[in-house]
Amino acid sequence: MGKESRIRQERKAGLVEKPGTHHKDRFPIVMRVIAIVLVVALATWGSFFAIKSTTGTIAYQVGSEKILQSDINAGVQNYIDMYKQYGMDLTTAENAGTLKSVLQNVIDTSIEQELFIQYAKSKSMKIDDAKLKTALDTEVENAVAQSQQQFGTDTQGFTDAVIAKYGSMDKFKATVRTQIQPYVERQQLADAVTAEIDASVTVSDADVKAYFASEGRVNADHLLIMVDTAQDSASTISAKKKVAQTIYDEVIKQKAENATFDFAKYAQEKAAELNTKTAGYARYETLGFFTKGQMVKEFETAAFAAKTGDIVGPVQTEFGFHIIDKIAEEAVSAIYDTAETVKAAHIVLGFVTGDQTTGAAAAATLADKVYVELQKGLSFKTAITKYSTDADAKTGGILDYFSSVGDATRFDELKGLKTGQYTKPFVDGSSYEIVQLLDRKPFVKADLNDKATYDKVKTALEDERKADAKTALVTKLKTQFPVREGQWSRITKWYGRGVGKVLGAIGQWIVKATGKGTTTTPPATDVPTTPSAQ
Repeated sequence: MGKESRIRQERKAGLVEKPGTHHKDRFPIVMRVIAIVLVVALATWGSFFAIKSTTGTIAYQVGSEKILQSDINAGVQNYIDMYKQYGMDLTTAENAGTLKSVLQNVIDTSIEQELFIQYAKSKSMKIDDAKLKTALDTEVENAVAQSQQQFGTDTQGFTDAVIAKYGSMDKFKATVRTQIQPYVERQQLADAVTAEIDASVTVSDADVKAYFASEGRVNADHLLIMVDTAQDSASTISAKKKVAQTIYDEVIKQKAENATFDFAKYAQEKAAELNTKTAGYARYETLGFFTKGQMVKEFETAAFAAKTGDIVGPVQTEFGFHIIDKIAEEAVSAIYDTAETVKAAHIVLGFVTGDQTTGAAAAATLADKVYVELQKGLSFKTAITKYSTDADAKTGGILDYFSSVGDATRFDELKGLKTGQYTKPFVDGSSYEIVQLLDRKPFVKADLNDKATYDKVKTALEDERKADAKTALVTKLKTQFPVREGQWSRITKWYGRGVGKVLGAIGQWIVKATGKGTTTTPPATDVPTTPSAQ
């Protein structure tokens, strides 16, 4: 398509002004320049798609084998479907961070599997025939069941369709078996490597005791200068690192000069300040207690290595640059302590969510009335039936055993009460409540002399060492079987960081200058995208 015909199409779409519309000002020349840029952009995108098709959309090359982008997309989609079953839509803007983590997990898992398969082949590792047959039998039956679901309750219709195409159900299963066997064999090879890793891990009684006494979890908060590794250029990342370092230096200076320095307050204000200038630039988070394996490795290493009260950073991870405030730490043993728990019954006097005036006042008045009646002899059980607005009133308003972690508000209200006693009315969310203590189970300190506790601790240590051994092997195998991004992945990243940003800026300028068009640019990736990133 020639340049002139392209420009005519752009005019028809309203992206470029018709000539002469603004003949008395600067727009004719500007629009000619923009038209040329758009033509170049279209031509560039055409070449991108040509490269994509000739490479077969290779996401990564691992040794001599390839991982296709379509396989990664399918893996991500499986997670999207799974999360949706639990009421969480990963494709919404607020869950963009989770979707990004899911994508990275799928990529890492795919690369790890390919590394293990090539390692297994290099070592001439064999697949257990019995395990392969069992796995194949299971997968074939699953595939047949999924195919049958397409026919709903019409089982005869499914059978007739299978016979019409394959001749019999057995031939259909044999065809399915042939199709899926290579994939099952690949998984079996990867599993054999995992089994080899696991077998190499040993844990002694002395190991368990030392681990039990070691640092097990950390309580921290952090200020994050966010980085998008897929979009931010090297110079942008470098600039953000300098910002993080400047902030860290300021934090250390203020902490040294002021014994009452409040990192949380400082970090929240700094994040707000930075985000005012550039949306989504920084984020402050309170993390609470976390154990090893819950955070990305670089963050975890820094947090566990620091002393309680230390502020460390900037720590670089795939998410950006972190300034970490280590608030507290606990030994592994604390993880296995049995927290104090209580069982209770409650009277709920609800008001409309968000109504902190009339409705809340009415609920408060009723709560005081119910409390007076209880003191005059009304049984708590009767009061639940008579007054409680909660759905569980029909089953006695019972709150089964919970701790301060599970329900801090109610737990705190029950402190100091004896069995049978009840609290004064208090607000919990959008209701007033009166809670009666039915039973209390005391805190129990974990002890390795208890076999159940010992077994749990030993298993946890074994799992930790297996994970470390797997990570070490993956790192080693990446040298033996180099991992490289596919050409399409490299091009789309280059586009997003370079030309894409330029064209995006020009597009935004067009909208502002003409009031026409859109600032939305085509995503330069096959990976599922979300409206915005967290």
